[in-house]
Amino acid sequence: MDTPHTPLYTVAYLGVDASAQAFIDGVRRQHDPQVDLVAPHFTLVFGCSAVPEAAYLAHVAAIARHAQPIRFHCRHAMLHAGGPDAGAYVFLVPDEGNSAIARLHDKLYTGVLAPHLRLEIPYIPHITIASTSDIAAAKALCDGLNQAGVDNAGQLQSLTVGAVRDGRLQAIAQHPLGGL
Repeated sequence: MDTPHTPLYTVAYLGVDASAQAFIDGVRRQHDPQVDLVAPHFTLVFGCSAVPEAAYLAHVAAIARHAQPIRFHCRHAMLHAGGPDAGAYVFLVPDEGNSAIARLHDKLYTGVLAPHLRLEIPYIPHITIASTSDIAAAKALCDGLNQAGVDNAGQLQSLTVGAVRDGRLQAIAQHPLGGL
């Protein structure tokens, strides 16, 4: 039997302008209890402890070398509720770049990570900006953000592999997309 390893995550941090960063950071400070755990990002591989770190890192590096930077544009806040923890989340979902991010997620879940893809949970590319147990409050936040107008564009330029240590996702390795 294999010994479980520290859960590893693969995220793509946002390359956005100062106003988009300020908007996302401001909403997260008010509404996201994980604001100090990890900077705004797209999660591409969710905590996997079944793959040895060296194999995980090599796999992510190989995928990153063959991927290209991804432009995205989020114009919509979406409610996500009823997940495994019964919480409610507010996501910024990209209308531009959505399929490219989803394809990158799918490529990452090949090879050594293929057995660890959770097929019962559909992958929605997103930036989590709020989390609560109050679904009505999350819906109201989505409605307010959408009414005010959501407009956050940027680019994903690298993949970061990290592990949660001391209450924060700490980077283990960063891999530029396309070998930039």
